[in-house]
Amino acid sequence: MFCAPLGVLGYFGAMTHTQPLAMSSTVAARRGVGFVAAQAQERPVKLTSHGKPVAVVLSAAEYDEQRRLLREAELKVLSLAANLVADRSAAVPANKARKRGT
Repeated sequence: MFCAPLGVLGYFGAMTHTQPLAMSSTVAARRGVGFVAAQAQERPVKLTSHGKPVAVVLSAAEYDEQRRLLREAELKVLSLAANLVADRSAAVPANKARKRGT
């Protein structure tokens, strides 16, 4: 079970296919960690305090999947950026580079 600060939900929330279960932290505390963990196996659990989201609990499988998807997206962005830089960079033959240096 993974409990993420709400800021992380911005990344994970867009990729999650199931609506999270909203639960106040008071109810979660009364029901216990086992209950929250069991609910997180079905779908993310969004914990709230005074009506405001404070954390999200995900199953380990969901967490691993979200990390994998995020890593794939990171690699794709890096690849696109590298290709863009390569496309915009002018290759200079070695003999011209030597002439520039003198």
